[in-house]
Parts: sequence; C-alpha cells; structure tokens
Amino acid sequence: MVKSKQKTNKVVSEKLDPKSLDTNPQRTNPYSTVVYNGNAPKASSKSKCSISRIICIQLCVLLGLLVLAAIIIPIVVLVKDNTSQTPACSKTYSDTFINGISSSSQCAAWQSFLASLTCTTYSTLRIYGSNDPVGIVLNDPNVVTALAVALRYNTSIIAPSNGVNWRTYLCSGGMEITTTGCFCCCSVGYILRPCWNSGYWGGILTTPCVGPTQTLSIHFE
Repeated sequence: MVKSKQKTNKVVSEKLDPKSLDTNPQRTNPYSTVVYNGNAPKASSKSKCSISRIICIQLCVLLGLLVLAAIIIPIVVLVKDNTSQTPACSKTYSDTFINGISSSSQCAAWQSFLASLTCTTYSTLRIYGSNDPVGIVLNDPNVVTALAVALRYNTSIIAPSNGVNWRTYLCSGGMEITTTGCFCCCSVGYILRPCWNSGYWGGILTTPCVGPTQTLSIHFE
C-alpha cells in the first residue's frame, strides 16, 4: 500500500513540469485598444444647407396649400348656398281649380300663403298658370311690396303700374288679387280669389266666374 502511494506521487511530479507554468504575472491583452481624440465626425456645412433648403421648400409649399384652401373653400360654400337654397322671401302659391267647384282646403292653403308674406320688401310679382305659363310680371319693388303687405293684412288697395291696375280686395271671406282694376267682378284678366265659393275662384285670360278647369299660380320674391 505504501509503495502504490509513492508511485502516484512520482507520476504527478513528473507530469507537472515547473517550466511549463507561466510565471509571468503580466498577460498580453488579446484585444487591441482604440483611442479616440474626442471629436466625432461632423457633417459638412454644405449638407446642412441642403437639408435646410429642402425643409424651407416644404414649408413654403404647405403654406401655399393652406392659403389656397382658405380662398377656395369659402367660394365653394358660397356658390353651393346660392345654387341650392331658395331665397327666404321667395314664396309661391299654386293649385289646380276645377270648373264650378270651390274647395275649403284650397282656401286654407291660400290664406297660409298670404300669411307667409312676411318680408319687408319684395321686388317681383308673377301671376301665371296653365292658360299662360309665362304669365304677367310686375318688377316695381314699391308696388310689389305694397300688394304683398295688403294681401297679408287683408287690406284693399289700387296700385297702377305700367298701364295695369293692380288691386287687392276682400271677396266672400278671402283676399283677391287682380289686374282688372275692378273687385269681385267677372272681368277677364289675371285673377286669384281661392276663398270665394260657388266656383268663382278666379282665372287667367278666362272668365273668373265659374271658369274652365285650370291651374292658377302666383309668385313673390
């Protein structure tokens, strides 16, 4: 047993050669050291100018688009409003009247129309219908406004204009407007009086007293 232990120690001593051990306490650093001088690479002034110029151009284009939008949008809105909306003072009454028949609903619609003539001024009045689609037109603002006010407040007036004797009058419980100059009569002209019963509702270029079936229309604006 003692011999075996000594043999083992000898083998170990032979394998461990002191010369093979590195006795130098300083080891070589396997990584190379890079030393910077503290100054990072700088972009050239030319590159900076190019970037600034591009940014300036982009801002100018954006500003131009904003100005253009500010000009175009109000114009589009204004045009759309003018083409799509009916003026507040534009009012029309139109109905078809049957020979010899008077209708309470037509009278009610007529009275509602007259009550809607609330604007302070009107410039145009037109009476037309199936017998005359073009009709007669009055373009005197003073006379048109006076007739509108008279119809609204159930007032009788005579307002001559361009050789036509315009007149409003209260006939059989409802207002009449006529170009004949007479009131509640059967003269031929342009007459509307939808509230007069017995078929005397008026007429255009026909007798207004039990006249033929036709459409009667009046427009203020």
